[in-house]
Order: sequence, then C-alpha cells, then structure tokens
Amino acid sequence: MASILTSAIIADAKSSVSTYVSTAQALYDELSSLLANLTGNNFIGDASTGFMDFFRTKATPVLVDNLTEPGSSITAGITAMLDSIKEQLLDTVDPQLGEINRDPTQS
Repeated sequence: MASILTSAIIADAKSSVSTYVSTAQALYDELSSLLANLTGNNFIGDASTGFMDFFRTKATPVLVDNLTEPGSSITAGITAMLDSIKEQLLDTVDPQLGEINRDPTQS
C-alpha cells in the first residue's frame, strides 16, 4: 500500500519518539529509585554493591546512554533522521519538483 510522505507524518513520528523517550526515562527513573531503596534498606553487603555496580555500568548505559540520551542515543538519531528527511525531501526536493511539474519547460 503506497502512502504519501507529509510534514504531518514526520511530526507525528517525532512526537511518538519523544513520547517513547519520556516513557523510557520515567521507567528507568522508577527502576533506579526502587533499586536504590532496596539496596539501601534490605539488601546490603557485597552482593548488593555488586548488583548496583552491574546496574550502573551495564544496564544504565543500555537503558539511558544508548536509548534515550539527547544527542547521542538511538532515539536522538531517529529524530535527526526524521528532521533530515523533512529538510532534504519535503522542504527542498518537493517544492522543486512542484515547480518543474507546473512548467516542464523550465528544466
């Protein structure tokens, strides 16, 4: 099924990415808080320290740095790609093609 790419589609996609980032960040913050509470009160000692080290050094980079970090994460890359598509195709190529289609003798 063919569809027409529009600025509205790009804006909707960017909004969805933003919602995903906000939701993922909120879930990470909640998990981080729960783990801090758990290891602060009921789960102490070397095992607790090792678990929190794992969370900080392995889980956090995956959940934050690679997924939701502004400017360098996958979602930031998706947003930049959507901006680039809009700028290069919709804002540049489409108007040029529109002019050529209106008057083919201009090419």
